[in-house]
Amino acid sequence: MGTVKLYATLRDRASGRRDIEVPWSAGESVITMIRQLIEQAPGLEGQVLDQDGTLLPFVSVFLNGRDIRYLGGLNAPLNADQEVSIFPAVAGG
Repeated sequence: MGTVKLYATLRDRASGRRDIEVPWSAGESVITMIRQLIEQAPGLEGQVLDQDGTLLPFVSVFLNGRDIRYLGGLNAPLNADQEVSIFPAVAGG
């Protein structure tokens, strides 16, 4: 089990929850964890993954502060004590 930290508008979609406990086992992939996250917070449906299960281009997922795009993408394996953060794109002026 681990904690997924949500930021900005994703937090709103998860009923205001910043941290969500998600069960995962060492070696499980990021995509599996995200699907479990969406089951627990249905408001995230369509906000992180598209209909085909691809990470939306404006969403970033970090494992211990490193972007999953450089760790194997959605197939990157998790470990038991992984810190997971998910950010939507944020624009400002």
